[in-house]
Amino acid sequence: MPAANLRRYVTSDEFLTHAAAAGPSELVRGEVRVMTPASGAHGVIAGTIFAAMNAFVESRQLGQCFPDNIGFLLPGLGDTVRSPDAAFVRRDDLPDLGIGLGWMTVAPDLVVEILSPSETASELEEKVRDYRAAGTRLIWVVDPATRVVSVRRTGGPDTRLTEIDVLDGSDVLPGFTIPVTRLFARLAK
Repeated sequence: MPAANLRRYVTSDEFLTHAAAAGPSELVRGEVRVMTPASGAHGVIAGTIFAAMNAFVESRQLGQCFPDNIGFLLPGLGDTVRSPDAAFVRRDDLPDLGIGLGWMTVAPDLVVEILSPSETASELEEKVRDYRAAGTRLIWVVDPATRVVSVRRTGGPDTRLTEIDVLDGSDVLPGFTIPVTRLFARLAK
């Protein structure tokens, strides 16, 4: 077998200093997956959601919001470091001694994933399964092409929101709301 086809298993500790970790990448059960850089639309949506969530969380001291490209070592999934487009971790789940220099070693309570044109449906569903298996309770999947947000709740029904709807934090961020149309306000039609 040619050397180019051999894949080396990478641990989460090794991934911290791996060349791929300097850019958009994830570690999935020991396999490094390099992602294409995000588009401008992706960045606008991620920034809008992060800013709104962060202002809400900070004003109430509920925990910590994380922007794009932060690695979460997902519990129970063996060398899997996922990097959501935005995330929230409630205060009780944060390390008592503060956030260290390595990966976040907790499943986010809320994850935002923004679909990229290069992302397949099976890749997205694999991410959703990983987050759920690790304990994430609420996942917002944003599709810039259709201007739809799919809300995935652990133990509850999935819902599909359009620009006439309002996205809310459910029981993960009670009281948080943002009109779906605001997510796409700066995008070309």
